[in-house]
Amino acid sequence: MTRLGVRGRLFTVSVLLILVVGAISAVYLEVQLRSWLRNRMEGELATRAEAARTALEVAGLPFDPGSVQPLVVRLGGALKARVTVLDAGGRVVADSQLDLPAIAELERHDGRPEVVAAEAGSPGVARRHSDTLHTDMLYVAVPFTAAGAAGVVRVATALEEVDEVVTRMRWMLLVASLVGLMVALVMSFLASHLLSRGLRELLASARSMLEGPGAEGPTPPQPPDEIAGIASSLTHLGTALEEVVETLANERDRFEGILEAMAEAVIALDAQHRVTLINGAGLQLLGLDAPPQDQPLLDALTPPLRDALAPVLTGRAEARDIELEGRQLQARITPQRGDEGIVMVLHDVTRLRRLETMRRDFVANVSHELRTPVSVICLNAETLRDGALNDRKRAPQFLEAMLRNAERLRALVSDLLDISRIESGKFPVHPETIPLGVVARRALESVEKLLEDKSMRLDVHVDPGLAVRADAKALEHVLINLLENAVKYTPETGHVELVARPDGDRVRVEVRDDGPGIPPEHRPRIFERFYRVDPGRAKHMGGTGLGLSIVKHLVASMEGAVGVEGNAPHGAVFWLTLPGADGEAPAEDDPAG
Repeated sequence: MTRLGVRGRLFTVSVLLILVVGAISAVYLEVQLRSWLRNRMEGELATRAEAARTALEVAGLPFDPGSVQPLVVRLGGALKARVTVLDAGGRVVADSQLDLPAIAELERHDGRPEVVAAEAGSPGVARRHSDTLHTDMLYVAVPFTAAGAAGVVRVATALEEVDEVVTRMRWMLLVASLVGLMVALVMSFLASHLLSRGLRELLASARSMLEGPGAEGPTPPQPPDEIAGIASSLTHLGTALEEVVETLANERDRFEGILEAMAEAVIALDAQHRVTLINGAGLQLLGLDAPPQDQPLLDALTPPLRDALAPVLTGRAEARDIELEGRQLQARITPQRGDEGIVMVLHDVTRLRRLETMRRDFVANVSHELRTPVSVICLNAETLRDGALNDRKRAPQFLEAMLRNAERLRALVSDLLDISRIESGKFPVHPETIPLGVVARRALESVEKLLEDKSMRLDVHVDPGLAVRADAKALEHVLINLLENAVKYTPETGHVELVARPDGDRVRVEVRDDGPGIPPEHRPRIFERFYRVDPGRAKHMGGTGLGLSIVKHLVASMEGAVGVEGNAPHGAVFWLTLPGADGEAPAEDDPAG
């Protein structure tokens, strides 16, 4: 026998439920109806008994069968009930359904419950089988007094009426139950069919969700019914959902990790410009301690930030440069897919813009620096070619100018190569412990001719035991550049000092001059390539404009720092700090330091 499907089981359960409910309802109704009918008959029979008592008391007949029997027969016909009169001893005096001979043969009724109750002064009620009439009877007896004697009048009726009514009701219930059962069966069949169809559609949908559209492969075993199929599909679907949720959680963690690792500020806003996502770089850039979730971004910012970002948020530009508290930012706006919100990416391009400016300045300065000596060389060469070569007086002057500008080109190219090698890390720097006095003395020897030409004095104040961790050649190059600049820009008979002293775990070296000095507004850019405080004076004094930039890069490669300050009452102080050396320095007569 095959197992029932969902529709068969629903139909069977519905039929059993209808049958059980119908049977219980029928039994309950029969019991209630039978009880109600009997109570009603008792009430009616009590009324008839009262009527019979009134008639007997009004008639006032003596207690003998011949006098009472005719009245009792008439009362029985009028009341449509059996009327029996008994004397105080329980002897039957008259009966509406018996003749006198039969009455004489009746036994005494003094032991009957209804008679006993009536003789006690209250109405008596009893139900029992009558041996005389051979049927179940309902008896109601009441006391009465007639002709100075007390007696009991009893009214009885057969309970067949109750049985007939109950039987009729039983048939009516049966017919109604059959009709209701048929209707219920039809409705149950339709309901089970519709529910089964809905379950089949739900099962098909669950399988489609589980297998995916267009899925091919072996057909899975069919479940015994739709509910089992749905349960199986939901179990597999739950497993698949758990895998999807786990995958999404991993993707979310990976996405959050990528966002937090980004140097750019990423801010996601909804249609009302409320913050829905912001990474750590965004918090740092905007100066926020915590993400302003579900709060408009502009409300969480300070006025300067609000004024800078407000034009960007109101527009739909793909990219726009803004200035934010001295920084150059590039804001890129991207609409969110399927939403009215936007994703804003803020990239700090301050360094990039500075590098672009430096590159443009570098190209312009190099072109400018190369153009002048090349023009001089070309012009002098053309002049010599056109006949000045034979001019013994002027020819040497032209050649000297060509040599001087060629030397300037050589120095410029050499400095460009040096700074390129330093920036690319190809300039060999090997820090070691060296005596600072030895390097200072070599630098002094390199600028002696400049000092003599300008009648200047250079004082060196370096402790012979002071040592640093540095590259000897790089440090010598740095000191020569600083000393040459100091001598060039200091007037004749001026004064230059080279001072070194310990500064904690480092050594501070200063080159002081009493020249015109460097205004404070130029000091932050003095170490940039080709930057000149006074271009006219710088060209007059020579130089490539790369010396201080080389100094900065060389000192940085030796883990040092460099800067410039004002010198009182006038002049400039170029300083640098280098790591100090632990232990005893090599002897000062060591040429390698």
